[in-house]
Amino acid sequence: MDDDTILEAFDPEIAKFVEVLLKNGNVGVFGGSIRVLEPKTGQYIISQKGCCDRFRVQVPFAGSTLTWQVIFNSVFPENPPDFMFGPQERTFIPELENVKSLVNWDASNPDCLLVVIKELIHLYKEFQENLLRNYSRMQFEYTSLLELDTGKFNDVELLLARKGVRDTSVNFLIKLPVDFSEIPEFLTKDNPGEDLAVLLVSFQNVESNKALPQLYLSPRVEHALGGSASLRIPAFPTGGCLMDYVPNVCELLGNMVDQLVKGYQKRSEYIAAFLSHFGRSVLEYDVESFSKISIMFEMQDFYFTMHITLPAYFPRDQPEFMFQSIYHTGTHSKPYTAIVKDYPYSPRWSGNEMAERARIYLNEYIADFKRASVSQIRVR
Repeated sequence: MDDDTILEAFDPEIAKFVEVLLKNGNVGVFGGSIRVLEPKTGQYIISQKGCCDRFRVQVPFAGSTLTWQVIFNSVFPENPPDFMFGPQERTFIPELENVKSLVNWDASNPDCLLVVIKELIHLYKEFQENLLRNYSRMQFEYTSLLELDTGKFNDVELLLARKGVRDTSVNFLIKLPVDFSEIPEFLTKDNPGEDLAVLLVSFQNVESNKALPQLYLSPRVEHALGGSASLRIPAFPTGGCLMDYVPNVCELLGNMVDQLVKGYQKRSEYIAAFLSHFGRSVLEYDVESFSKISIMFEMQDFYFTMHITLPAYFPRDQPEFMFQSIYHTGTHSKPYTAIVKDYPYSPRWSGNEMAERARIYLNEYIADFKRASVSQIRVR
C-alpha cells in the first residue's frame, strides 16, 4: 500500500497520527523510517475504509526490526492507544508512569503518537542494557566503548536476539562521529538528508570472540565517497574488542573524507595554475568539481587542443592528457587524438610547478603529435 491508501483506511481522527509517522517517523541511530502495516478495525463492519483504528508498526532498531501493534478505539479516538509488543519483547513491560507522553496524551497534537513511540524506543534501549548485564563479555564490550574517549562513541543501540533454546546473538549499532561538513557541496547537493555513518557489529553469541561488521552510510555520504564498492572496512579481528576496532574504522572513514576534501582543494589549485599560465588559450573548465580543463594551442602554425582530466584521488593519481588535432581525423572520422599518461609528474609538486612542467613537456611532445596526426600514426 502507498501512503495515501493507508491513510484513507483510517478513521480521520486517527489518520492524523498515522500521517505524522509516515512523513516524519525517522528514528534511531540511523534515522530509519517507521513503517505502518495491516490497518484494521475493531468494529464489525463490511467495509473497513475510513474506519481502521489499529495497525502494526515496524521500528528499525540496532540493525533489526521491532514489530509492535498500536490499538486505538475509533469510538473514542481521543483516548490514548494500547500497545502490544512482539514475541521477542515478551518481557518488555514498561511501567505506564514511565511513559510520560502516554500518561499526558494530547489528542489535539498530531505528533503525540510519534512522541510516544520514540519514548518507548528509549525505554526499550534501557531494557536491552539491563539484559546485557547478565553477560559479562558483551557488557565489557558495551561499557568500554561508551567510556572510550570521553563518550565519543555514546550513540549506540544494542539488541540481544534469541536464535534458539540456548544461543543469543548480539548486535551493536554505533553512530560514527565523523565530520562530513567539509565534503564539497557539488557531491551532495542532489542527495537530500543527513550526513551519517553507522557501524553494525554482530556477535554470533554472547561468548563469541568473532563478529561481523557492516558499514552503512547515508546516500549523500555514500555518493560523495564514490559508492559502496570503494568502501571496504577491515574484518573484525578474532579476539578483538569494540573499543579498538570502532575507532580504527572511524579513523579510516575520516581519512577517506580528508583525502576527498584535500583532493578537491588540490584540483582547484591545479586548475587555477593552468588558468594563470594559459588563461587566453583556455576553452572551458569544470567550475564545480575542477576535474577537467580544455586548452587550445598554436605551435608552428599547428592548432590543437589539450584536454586534461583529473582523477578523483588527485594528486595521488596522475592526470590524463588528451591531445586532439583540429585538422585531421582518425578512425570513424573522429578528430585524431593521442592520450598521454606517462609524463614527468610528482604528487608533491605545487599546482604552479605541475603547470610549468606540463608546458615544458608540451613543447617537447607536440612535434611528435603533429607528425603523427598528419601521417595518421598514433603516438605511442
